[in-house]
Amino acid sequence: MNTKRGFSLIEVLVSIVVFAVGILAIIRIFAPGFVALSITRDYNIAQGLARRSVDYLTTRGSDLPKQILAVKYQFVQVSPGNWQLQLVSDPDVSPDELGPGGDILSDGTIDIVNPGGGADAFIFWRYYNDANRSRRIVGEGGEIPAPRAIGTQFGCLRLLNFGPVVNDPNLLLVYGNDMIGNPLVDTQMGAQIPNPRPWTFAYDNDVPQVWLPGVAGRDVSYKINFSYWVNNGGYQKVDVIDFVVTVRSGIEYDPVNNVVSPFNLKTIAGNPPNWQGLVPDSISANRLFDPIPLASAFDPSYPYEFKVLNGEIGMLMFNPAGFQYQERRGRQRIPLIAQVNYDVFNWHVLHEDFQVYKANTSQHKLPVERIKAYQDMQNDKRRYAGLELDIPDGNGNTTNTNDVVIVDTDTGGIITPYPDPTNQTGPRCYRVDYLRGVILFGSPVTSDQELSPTITEVLPDGAQTLLTGIDPRGLNLRVFYQAHNDWAVQVQKPSTVYSVVYGLPLSVGQCYVGDTPNVNLGDPRKIYFPRCDLGMKVAIREIWYRDTNNRLKVLRDQNFLIRPASIANYPDMGAIDIREADSTAAGFDWNTYGYAARGVSGTTIRARAIWNTAQREDVPGNQPQDISARMDLHNAWGQSWRQVKVETYLTRRDSN
Repeated sequence: MNTKRGFSLIEVLVSIVVFAVGILAIIRIFAPGFVALSITRDYNIAQGLARRSVDYLTTRGSDLPKQILAVKYQFVQVSPGNWQLQLVSDPDVSPDELGPGGDILSDGTIDIVNPGGGADAFIFWRYYNDANRSRRIVGEGGEIPAPRAIGTQFGCLRLLNFGPVVNDPNLLLVYGNDMIGNPLVDTQMGAQIPNPRPWTFAYDNDVPQVWLPGVAGRDVSYKINFSYWVNNGGYQKVDVIDFVVTVRSGIEYDPVNNVVSPFNLKTIAGNPPNWQGLVPDSISANRLFDPIPLASAFDPSYPYEFKVLNGEIGMLMFNPAGFQYQERRGRQRIPLIAQVNYDVFNWHVLHEDFQVYKANTSQHKLPVERIKAYQDMQNDKRRYAGLELDIPDGNGNTTNTNDVVIVDTDTGGIITPYPDPTNQTGPRCYRVDYLRGVILFGSPVTSDQELSPTITEVLPDGAQTLLTGIDPRGLNLRVFYQAHNDWAVQVQKPSTVYSVVYGLPLSVGQCYVGDTPNVNLGDPRKIYFPRCDLGMKVAIREIWYRDTNNRLKVLRDQNFLIRPASIANYPDMGAIDIREADSTAAGFDWNTYGYAARGVSGTTIRARAIWNTAQREDVPGNQPQDISARMDLHNAWGQSWRQVKVETYLTRRDSN
């Protein structure tokens, strides 16, 4: 009898179980290694993102902002009974703050209460959380670039460094060079004076008023900053920042007699009942550029004009008359510059500049993987709504559901997904591999049937002019996108110049020398800074002090790191300690030269990459107990943020 041997079904099942148990045991042994590799990969990506951002800004050193500020949403009373929601600077927010700006409701919004009794405002939590707590850009820009044709427009194109931006005309200020202030004495309130030179303004410290130059036949606006004292049970300094005033021809300015009337600074401050006087020489002024409609033509004789080509991306066009224009400064001339104040829309929208390779099928690898696609599920269990930017679609309309936006930095044109915007079939202008983070382009000799050999751009000229049949090879592009795990790259920068003030509390861009005479607060060997400057580095041109043997000494061009410090009634401030440079320092010297420190300047710029791999849990309901439970869950999720910081010495230091 011929017998064939084999395995019974029971033996096979037993073998499978044995192998499964063994394999699972091996996987359990190596699981921590897989996690460690994943974390290491993320840290390498974060290092690369932060380094790219710093390198990008290094090549644009002349256009660096003067400072980047923390912001808060609040209602401001602009007139009796009229309250408006505004983004205002907040000096009390630490640069490392990663929490929300308020309690989060069940729909994912943060309630901003209107104290005037009107409707509250509701801000989606992602726009008022973690990196988005610090996003006010102050003074970005430099000389006006060369003009070029952009469809039906002709002018000087500038893309802001940290787009996309908050598309609100009230938050966008474009202004020129710092003007020169001339102090006057013994003036009468409301008295007219001869029209100041175009680059100067006049002011009176004792009679708080300012005179700004007028132009015949044209209304000219200026941005002014100043500080004043109030006495609310103790002296307190209040700062008025970016207040806009307009010198109207025929009203404030009399072109016949060439005289100008002043603005009352106390009135501008709202006539505070406890006004104690203007902080001497605290006023500064800049001439504003006039925004004009896209359909209007630039005035060839007036260089102070600009247009907003795309208020979402942060794309501006300046009057070509401003290119190589020079302003007088006494007997000298200096180039006209255009500085911009604006707010970053969302630091989680990553962007990268690259050039398309000159290959048959060009592909560009983004620094992160797992790009968010429209309607993807996010870690807060909400569907991804796209970048939420109003982008022209080439058909005369706009769409805000794009998950990837690509801009030609030379023309300002936005690349459409398909060569014919009216036909959403056939080959595409580009293809996105969302999983691997790769963008692919075709070429006139491409072999990829899914990619068009040419691309189409929608120009930001107001007419949605289409450029068709463009060979993508060699183009300089900027891509905007978001990635899973809430990746963000945030830029942090201290103030280019700090003003030394003689009292507390402090506002942005200010510092206080410890134990100032007649104030007598703080350590006489420390210089104090607001909380928003913690961890930043500053350089100080001169510090006069005495050592333990009462010998007069000076520190020149010394660098310091702002560390946490406490002072009476102001526990959350930062400070530098001159004993780090000289351990024998005993106290500042005020008597020899009338000041103890001057020339305080921020010296570094920092890029911070953050990400969070945890799932964010939530609870329903808006009862107090629900909100409390939700915030506990949110704060627990917030503890999972990881971050990498890269910084370099990079500054636009002015003399002070």
